[in-house]
Amino acid sequence: MIKCFTLVAVLLAAFGTAFAQQIVSKIDVEGDVNVNEDTIKAVMRTKEGQVYQEAQLTRDRQSIEAMGFFQDVRVFGQLLQDNTYRVVAQVVEWPKIEEIDISGNTVFDDTKILDVFAKVSTPGIQPGQVLNVSLLDKAATAISELYRTEGYFARISKFEPDSQKPSKLLVEIVEARVSKITIEPVTGSKLRTRRSVFDKLIDTKEGDLLNQRTWSEDLRRIVDTRWFDSIDPDSNEPDLGKVELIVRVQEGRTGLFNVGLQVDPRNNLAGLLTLTETNLNGTGKSVGINLLQSAQGLGTSLSLDYGDPFLDDRRTALNASIYSRQSLVFGGSLFGIGGGSLNEGDRFSQRRTGGSIGISRPFNNETRGNIGIKAENINTINFTPDPGEEFIVQDGDVATLMLGVVRNRRDNSVDPSRGDWLRLAFEPSYSNISSVGGLTTGYPILGSNFFGKFIVDFRKYFSSGPPRKPEEFDQPRKVIATRVYAGFIAGEVPFVEQFFVGGSNGVRGYAEDRFWGRNAFLAQIEYRYPIQQSFNIIGFADYGGAWNGYGTVREFTQSPNLNLHLGYGIGINFKTPFGPIRLDLGFDDKGNPRTHFLIGGSF
Repeated sequence: MIKCFTLVAVLLAAFGTAFAQQIVSKIDVEGDVNVNEDTIKAVMRTKEGQVYQEAQLTRDRQSIEAMGFFQDVRVFGQLLQDNTYRVVAQVVEWPKIEEIDISGNTVFDDTKILDVFAKVSTPGIQPGQVLNVSLLDKAATAISELYRTEGYFARISKFEPDSQKPSKLLVEIVEARVSKITIEPVTGSKLRTRRSVFDKLIDTKEGDLLNQRTWSEDLRRIVDTRWFDSIDPDSNEPDLGKVELIVRVQEGRTGLFNVGLQVDPRNNLAGLLTLTETNLNGTGKSVGINLLQSAQGLGTSLSLDYGDPFLDDRRTALNASIYSRQSLVFGGSLFGIGGGSLNEGDRFSQRRTGGSIGISRPFNNETRGNIGIKAENINTINFTPDPGEEFIVQDGDVATLMLGVVRNRRDNSVDPSRGDWLRLAFEPSYSNISSVGGLTTGYPILGSNFFGKFIVDFRKYFSSGPPRKPEEFDQPRKVIATRVYAGFIAGEVPFVEQFFVGGSNGVRGYAEDRFWGRNAFLAQIEYRYPIQQSFNIIGFADYGGAWNGYGTVREFTQSPNLNLHLGYGIGINFKTPFGPIRLDLGFDDKGNPRTHFLIGGSF
């Protein structure tokens, strides 16, 4: 009996609870004009037939507001006579957009901006649609990203209906402009380079729209001068849209006075006196005097060099040189390692006396054209040719018109880690050979002749990780460097004006100038592994040669047809105050070793 009464009590309690939880019998939307009522109901958690919950109405109001179409939203319940609830959602819509008024934009026209607005959602922000304020932040981000794709910076400072005409949407865009550019030395140092020189290096000017690409190119250009040990760019925005650019630089050593010994394949051991300045009085001009006295029986070599990178505001550059240099035509290996070169008595030297002058001008940030002339007198010294080898000794005059285009897309020119570099050159030349092997008759090269060189030189660099910023130019990177070089000569070319391949700047593992001819091809690859910031270990492989030129000289056999050779090995490269120094141990295709020592980098 007790159990029976307990069950009845539970049933009555459940019935009372259900009776107390009134049902939502109706949901009405008021104030909607352009937004579909069913669309509004769809975002509400409260549904007809469900138990009425007062707390859920707050979440419904928030959901409706989040749609973005309404200026004001109220959601409340009304108890009806049948003890059910009517839920009412009262909304005030934003007006339908009739016009979008855009101001402040100069990089992109209104059509482009409107296209971005229309695509932020479906439907987007466009005339004929009810304003959806939930899309404004998304649209503002999309506009900033549009500017960023072209290297610019912009923000939307106003994005709202006109108070006088709510159907007009006002859009004010603030594009970032450069208000000031400051060049200053790092703490504790002095600034030697003149501000006028920086102004010529930097295309970004005060008052210009800030473009990250242009500014990065400006910084790269500063790095490529090699006048500075470090650069530290910075910026701040004291007012909306006004950006101050700051570059802190550490001046490097640009002057060099050096007395010592030089060892290289062209002169072997030589006394050296060098006086150079690459940033004369902070003007960017360069001057140089190089005096070389060989200790291997060669004469004195002297060169005077001058350069001005800023002949005008377009960075037209002038380079001029006069010289009298004597060097070995077939260099020898150093440190006693390596075979296959001519014997000591067979190598001969050559004195070139003359000068060159050239002018170059950039077409754009990547490409520069150049034109120049070079004139030399060539005199062979200390060589008595064997019968049939008289063609080696060709003395006389050579004049060359140098035409070329260089495209530089490397991250920097000091120590590239990615990007590419391309040079195309055409060099029409005139020669007047006065004697061949001491003879003045019997050779077609004697007298006046014309020839032309065509050269293609392409280099590409690969490295992992994000691109280096210009100020990170000396940050060590593991780099794969590749190069393809090809050349062709048309016309009657003197022996010494052919292409020469082999040695430190050609196929390593072979003697200097081992292969020669009218045609040349060279493919190189290096893997550069940094041990320290100024020290690299390098693995390399070279494949190339020259052919279709003058004939064999002693054991330096030549080929009239395409004949390429493989060289490979390991080397080290380290930076010094006098420039990079390279030492390679190369092997030819028979495994014979040869060392190559050079002051300067490879490619």
